[in-house]
Amino acid sequence: MTVSGNLAEPVRGQLDADGRLISADPPLLRLHLHCGGYEGGPLAIPQLLNLCRLSRQLDMNLSRSVQAADEENLISMWVEIRLHRDGQDGAIAISIIDWKESPAPSTNREEFGRRRDFDRLNGRGAIRTDASLRIMALALPGDLDAVENYIGHSLLDVLDFVEPSKQSVLVESISERQPVRGQHVRQRHGKQSFYTLSGQPLIDNEGLFSGYRFSLELDEERAAKENSNEAGTGFDQGDLISDSLFGSQLGPALRQPLGKIIANAETIGGRLEGPLRGDYSDYAKDIASAGRHLMDLVNDLSDLEAIQRTSFSVAADDIDLVDLSHRAAGLLAVKAADHQIRIDLPEKDIEMPVKGEFRRVLQILVNLIGNAIRYSPDGSVIKLQVASEDEFSAVTVRDQGDGIAEDDQQRIFEKFERLGRSGDGGSGLGLFISRRLANAMDGSLTVESSVGKGSTFKLSLPSRSV
Repeated sequence: MTVSGNLAEPVRGQLDADGRLISADPPLLRLHLHCGGYEGGPLAIPQLLNLCRLSRQLDMNLSRSVQAADEENLISMWVEIRLHRDGQDGAIAISIIDWKESPAPSTNREEFGRRRDFDRLNGRGAIRTDASLRIMALALPGDLDAVENYIGHSLLDVLDFVEPSKQSVLVESISERQPVRGQHVRQRHGKQSFYTLSGQPLIDNEGLFSGYRFSLELDEERAAKENSNEAGTGFDQGDLISDSLFGSQLGPALRQPLGKIIANAETIGGRLEGPLRGDYSDYAKDIASAGRHLMDLVNDLSDLEAIQRTSFSVAADDIDLVDLSHRAAGLLAVKAADHQIRIDLPEKDIEMPVKGEFRRVLQILVNLIGNAIRYSPDGSVIKLQVASEDEFSAVTVRDQGDGIAEDDQQRIFEKFERLGRSGDGGSGLGLFISRRLANAMDGSLTVESSVGKGSTFKLSLPSRSV
């Protein structure tokens, strides 16, 4: 939104007798849509709706200060409510004569950004629709251009539903206002991307159905099968488990209960349900930590299976190494703070554009920074730098740890190799997967190190012009 301060013209809107927003100026309409409403639907801004209800109950015009918020700003408004008495029984006119925006607390914005990046890192996305299934908000994992392109389009026009979730099944579930689950597919960079789709109905302040909120998760296993069939190729003979047992069955079967264990343990450990003995709270935190470790292992094994297939490929998104360095560091900020480790990052106004898949580059950087935190002494500094090198651009992650002997510098990129370390929380797959991903993006991942002098990992990717 761009409205701020004293307005040259009031921001106006009108409700009918049933409380539906039948007309609204753009700033008011955008806020209404952000709060889960839809055009012509019941007013969805709770603070403003309460004032309108009070005006109607008292049968009098009111002028009050109202506060609301979107994802980035706190909005203070001076609102005048006027009851229509000229034949429009029950109608209400809304006039906002002052609209001031101030940034939401930085911690809220940063936390929102971290949650969004965690979703991208884990191949998750989200869609919100109105009651007629028009897309109001969209974030497809691995498709950074989709947000603006599909807003306002019907969900059924944007997604091609496949067995066992035909459009007719989805429409029937939606008409009955029931939770839905299915799969969908869309073409991306010449290949098919599959997602598992689940959703819940949205109910507005009047108790009426106002749309759906969907979550999506990349189904890389399905995509690998379909794309390999189209190309007429099979899977590598060296797959981790034959017939893709892990990706199609074991992985999903493990993620769901692990997710519940982690969520419940964090709820208990955070004492969100009430007081708890201190040792019990510590037990719960240990359970959550063990659950996250197992979840990381499941994800690593899924990635290992995926990258060993002949059909495995990555996207060529337009991304920036400085932006992704800041995102990766943000995801690990709490872990670094626990060890009093400072992460020095490139200045945000520097640009280092490259070609690579957003999620996979973020995955590599999270792995490199996470390793640096794990093997660095408390109170040390991890430094990230970017540089352009002919046709490639690179980001380096330098730590102040014990370093790696020259004879071991290639071994660390092998499967399940941890150089004899045990109990450090690692699977021994992270660097192997990261190097394979870098190579798949026509880049490279290398290391320079010496014992006692720390290590420097360098990720290089093809440069692109801005």
